[in-house]
Amino acid sequence: MSNHATNKRAIVYIDGYNLYYGLRAAYGGRYKWLNLQGLATSFMRPGVELVRVKYCTATTKDAGGARQRQRVYLKALQAHCDKIEIFQGHFLAKAVSCRSCGEVYTRYEEKKTDVNIACEILNDAHLGRYDYCYVVSGDSDLVPPLQLLRQNDMAKRVIVAHPPRRRGIELCGTADGWFAIGERMFKRNQLPPTVALPGDRRLTRPPQWV
Repeated sequence: MSNHATNKRAIVYIDGYNLYYGLRAAYGGRYKWLNLQGLATSFMRPGVELVRVKYCTATTKDAGGARQRQRVYLKALQAHCDKIEIFQGHFLAKAVSCRSCGEVYTRYEEKKTDVNIACEILNDAHLGRYDYCYVVSGDSDLVPPLQLLRQNDMAKRVIVAHPPRRRGIELCGTADGWFAIGERMFKRNQLPPTVALPGDRRLTRPPQWV
């Protein structure tokens, strides 16, 4: 009989911007060409099988090179990783007044990422798609869906893997366990410098990402 028959199933839910800003704060421009499926696989304990990676992010408002680099990265992830699913949110413009001088300026707030993660966690639990739920984030906005899992006694194990400098005490306290994602994990789980696409096309890691 295959070992897969007795394996527990895991889905990893990734808060894209929480991870991005944690990486940037800790390592600057390094490790952005990240193989999310490889990273998620490195979390797995013996007897636990990764079945899906759900990556929730939003298109950057930067109209320059950052947006193009993000597009290249998302295409590379989809081409290289067979278990990844990408959910796109968006940024909403909000007028804000400066408390000191009264000047009004525009600030952009990311929308839908937390909602997408929460909906996927609860829907997948309801449909019985996982035994282990890994959450890559430090955002306390994700506490409510994790509390619902615990309150309804769904027999799901919840593990928080928080990005560098993004540990959320309340979020970690809601989970069955937590750990910090260390630099070694990021270093070991980078996409190849060149990722092949159908039709003999290729995507190359942006030179700004060392």
